[in-house]
Amino acid sequence: MTTHDPDPEPDPELARLLQDWSVPALPDSLDERVKTLFRTRAPRVPLWRRFFATSIRIPLPAALAVLLLLLAAVWWRPSTTVPPEVDSADSPEPTQSARYETREGFTGSLAGFEPVREMNVTVLPEGGSQ
Repeated sequence: MTTHDPDPEPDPELARLLQDWSVPALPDSLDERVKTLFRTRAPRVPLWRRFFATSIRIPLPAALAVLLLLLAAVWWRPSTTVPPEVDSADSPEPTQSARYETREGFTGSLAGFEPVREMNVTVLPEGGSQ
């Protein structure tokens, strides 16, 4: 047999010994002895300390990408200005006539929108007033 031989010749005597050999039975107290030895050598650390000492490994490019996305989301978020609440249903006087107006670049949401309880509509002729 040479040192470069990947598959050595089988040894018939070793094969016979392996077939006849049986694994000895484990003692019943082995589990308890192993647990006790582990507990004495590895002291128990409180859960809160393990929580604050835990680290998560994240590849640097992934962490930078998430950071840039968060910064972009904060930078380009739409302004959320809430107009003062005016409940015109409680006042008996008409306030202003409604006109259809569009503003360029207006972006907003209907968050917090509540419809009026009662609507009174007055139609005015164009260019005229009442």
